[in-house]
Amino acid sequence: MNLDQFATQFTGFDWVIVAVYVLLIGVLGVKVNRYISGVSSYMVGGRASGWALNTASYIGTELGLVTLMYASIEAFSRGFAYLMIPLIGMIVTYIIGQTGWVINRFRAMELVTVPEFFQERFGPEVRIVGGSIMALAGILNMGLFPKMGATFLTYCTGLATLADAELIVNVVMTLLIILVVVYTVMGGMVAVIITDYLQFVVLSLGLLFALGYMLLADGLGWGDLVEAYSSSKGLAAFNPVHPESYGWSYMVWMVIVFLSIGFAWGPTVSRALTAGSPKVARQTFLIGSPGSFIRLAIPAMFAFGAFVYFSQDAQWVGYFFPEGTSGNPAHGAQAMPLFLGKLLPAGWVGLIAAGLLAAFMSTHDSYFLCWASVISRDVISPLSRKSTTPEREIKNARIIVIIIGFFLLLWGLWYELPESVWTYMAITGNIYLTGAVSAILGGIYWKRTSKKGALAAMLGGLLSLAGLFAEPIQEMIPWLSISVLGLFNYAFCAALLVVFSILFPNAESVN
Repeated sequence: MNLDQFATQFTGFDWVIVAVYVLLIGVLGVKVNRYISGVSSYMVGGRASGWALNTASYIGTELGLVTLMYASIEAFSRGFAYLMIPLIGMIVTYIIGQTGWVINRFRAMELVTVPEFFQERFGPEVRIVGGSIMALAGILNMGLFPKMGATFLTYCTGLATLADAELIVNVVMTLLIILVVVYTVMGGMVAVIITDYLQFVVLSLGLLFALGYMLLADGLGWGDLVEAYSSSKGLAAFNPVHPESYGWSYMVWMVIVFLSIGFAWGPTVSRALTAGSPKVARQTFLIGSPGSFIRLAIPAMFAFGAFVYFSQDAQWVGYFFPEGTSGNPAHGAQAMPLFLGKLLPAGWVGLIAAGLLAAFMSTHDSYFLCWASVISRDVISPLSRKSTTPEREIKNARIIVIIIGFFLLLWGLWYELPESVWTYMAITGNIYLTGAVSAILGGIYWKRTSKKGALAAMLGGLLSLAGLFAEPIQEMIPWLSISVLGLFNYAFCAALLVVFSILFPNAESVN
């Protein structure tokens, strides 16, 4: 492709908007550093967040640049059938908020991290193993975040016109990692909560305007989107259980994944732990449940618009649809940001990019803090023979943030974006979730759950690592899809918990 074809409506004025907005957010994050008085304030914001601020922070953290990217990549390829995934997310989040299932218990225990529960219920060994596996899964899970963020900025702003796009993406990714590491080290969770609230307001207004602008544009109305997918992909673009779409096993897997995320995934549970009370924790999930749908549905709509826009332009058909519009598209990560850059007028595209860049920062902050907190509090401190002071824990967490940032840089440079980034994230999350869910539910609801049963379940979750090598596995076993492997691993970990708890009960459980 001619590099000039990647030009967008992003101007020098838009760059000024981005620079000023990010600078203000950065200054604000550093300023709130003065309110960090201990581990609680640095890692969970002092547990003083009310329902409005906590809900906005919950939605804001999840409504990030990374979210827009992986949702748009999936929707660009799958069509309207993809919307079943955010619908499942909304329903599951509502149920957790309505019932307070597990999160009530966690907030009442005043936990800082989920593995602290493992120690209270099973002892320090389970906490260390659970924390180690959680950190491994979490860091791998966010391994593609920087590259996706850099891809968005490269194609939305027109930077792809300057030189080799891959080189530009890598340079932007490096700068983004440096930015978020500095911001996280200086600000902590207080900065995350405050900036989440600001970005929630900015992005909610900006993205809704952009969506309305798109739907009112010639050839990009709702009927045009439906017609384009209907003529290209048929029923598979609308029916998620169609044989040429996701299928039943994938949908069932998504129900379990979203449920697991709601009460076991660190960055999500952290919003229950930052809440001012168990009631506020429930309200956060209950009121925030529509946001679970909207945050994934809006980028999907932009992806649908990109599909129509590029499928009607002969110069782009060969680039994005080498197999025709009915086949698997190529360069899916570039489609949505390039489309927004070409569609939105100068000034507004800068505001959207600024808000999304701030969202990128806060999403990374939440994940950085979560995994650094887990490694510092749940692995290093329990292994240390000496008592660890709060100041030392914070220092350890900050050092770990820097190390994680360095790993993300190397991972982003080496690992290629897979066809489905969403599936990659579900697989890496399952490395921890499959075992943790069994250990948490068993620990709360089954008195006979033993330490060795919990350890067996946690270690059984490592089987999900096989999902990262799905292609060669499926060549040998065609029926073993990613979703079947994911469902099997949940059942496998539950079985390990039960069997090992019966065979190796805790000493106090033996009659």
